Amino acid sequence: MRDRTGWGGWFAGLGAALVIAWAAGCSGDGLPIEPITGPDPGDEVELPDDPFTGTASTITQAEIQQLVTDIAHDSTLGRRSPSPELDEVAEYIAGVFAGAGLAPGGDDDGYLQWFQARALGDPLAPNVVGWIEGSDPELRDELVVLSAHFDHLGGVDEGPGVDQIYNGADDNASGTAALLEIAEAFGAMSTPPKRSVVFLAASAEELGLRGSIYFLSHSQFSPAAMIANVNLDMVGRGETGHVFMIRRTDSDIAAVAMAVAAQHPELGLAPEDSPDNVFIQRSDSGAFLLKGIDALFYHSGLHAEYHEVSDEVPLLNTLKIEKVAKLGYWVAVELAGRP
Repeated sequence: MRDRTGWGGWFAGLGAALVIAWAAGCSGDGLPIEPITGPDPGDEVELPDDPFTGTASTITQAEIQQLVTDIAHDSTLGRRSPSPELDEVAEYIAGVFAGAGLAPGGDDDGYLQWFQARALGDPLAPNVVGWIEGSDPELRDELVVLSAHFDHLGGVDEGPGVDQIYNGADDNASGTAALLEIAEAFGAMSTPPKRSVVFLAASAEELGLRGSIYFLSHSQFSPAAMIANVNLDMVGRGETGHVFMIRRTDSDIAAVAMAVAAQHPELGLAPEDSPDNVFIQRSDSGAFLLKGIDALFYHSGLHAEYHEVSDEVPLLNTLKIEKVAKLGYWVAVELAGRP
């Protein structure tokens, strides 16, 4: 997640719950986003029986451990946008999408979508896009988009004993790993849901959501067809059974998401509803809201390692990432499969 205010160090010493509460009360910080009208998340929502049994079991803690270890490894040098190491991670993600059976949604019938992340003349940076076409001829043109950014702040390998690499294990190898596991679960379905589902691994989020903004303006997928965005950013720290669900007030999809969570007590995960939290504008969910697309942002909260070289894999709660990934999967299944 990007630090728009530059107050990352000041936030670091606060507990995650205090930070979220503080941010929810802020005003005047962020993009001018209009509220989206819809039902109250406290309203009862009746969900149909789930026809996609079994595929959630493909989301495992062991696979998440491997994914975060690979993505946040020292060899990726903090995944700066742009950089050769970022490109290597993008190819890695594309390989996972291909292995899951997702169709490519990037440039030239591939998974990568290239864009200018910094100044003209600098190398381009990649988004990675895959998708699964819906099974209902009348609804398959509608899109549910899941997103996570895979870039971070970069760094320099100074050799043993000197840590100058911003690994970004929680920010945001955690959300990227969850996104990839959800993609594999969708790929394991014998029949896709009614609507099409797009998976966006965005870069240059740390530069101001530039990857997701570019995607929404230059991809084959029309924002007008997007009914929802589920964004995963920093989901790997804190208590195993807790995650914030950050949203705009009167979000259309918030009540559905809370009902889905209640329907899956086996996860042992209780999302804390966090309406009108300014943080929703500081991750890729903000780019979707600017286009009038309803969005949810799952987030564990800030911690002392936020935007520090100490944000490393051993500190991650991979069981929590598994639970958040499964919740994100079930929410996406419901949004894509509703009548």
